[in-house]
Amino acid sequence: MAAVRALVGSRFAAASAFASLSPGGRTPSQRAAIHLSAPQPAAKVALVLSGCGVYDGTEIHEASAILVHLSRGGAEVQIFAPDVPQMHVIDHTKGQPSESESRNVLTESARIARGTITDLAKLNAANHDAAIFPGGFGAAKNLSTFAVDGKDCKVNKEVERVLKEFHQAGKPIGCDASMSLPAPAPWWSRNPVLCCAGLSCIWCWQGESHTCVDEHL
Repeated sequence: MAAVRALVGSRFAAASAFASLSPGGRTPSQRAAIHLSAPQPAAKVALVLSGCGVYDGTEIHEASAILVHLSRGGAEVQIFAPDVPQMHVIDHTKGQPSESESRNVLTESARIARGTITDLAKLNAANHDAAIFPGGFGAAKNLSTFAVDGKDCKVNKEVERVLKEFHQAGKPIGCDASMSLPAPAPWWSRNPVLCCAGLSCIWCWQGESHTCVDEHL
């Protein structure tokens, strides 16, 4: 997540420096500088969820930690999720599938977003500075078919579109912890701005990627 932290940090530092100049303590040159400049806008970050719950969706602790760090950095966050059915529903008290239930990824992700969430189909890289994908088995089950198909998996078409857009724009893509979006296409393996934590390098990439950066929140 180094690239995302650097982006948010630089803008937060500028805003903090601006706010620290109290009216009584400003020199004439400081007052002139304030009139001639404006604080930098907040970094706009897209957070992409895959459901609600570590075994069949987004890992809630990871999503919350990311939101806290982005909030502290002054980032403006918009939360997205694909409007698709979950692969299955896991009873988290037993760790077993609940055969009689079916849930929607967007609807479940809205629990973490407190209802303020947007269909991933509406995410446009041009409107954001970075994209972050928290971990959880939903990445392997709902954002891709990795849980079933392994290295031969397919990636949700909207997820693939978003990744390509951010990559082509040279914008940071953050993947946290057990986030796995293994795409065999060459554009993914050559992504120079891909950041993910240690588990992703082992589980998702199977040691094949040379662009994965081991960074933790």
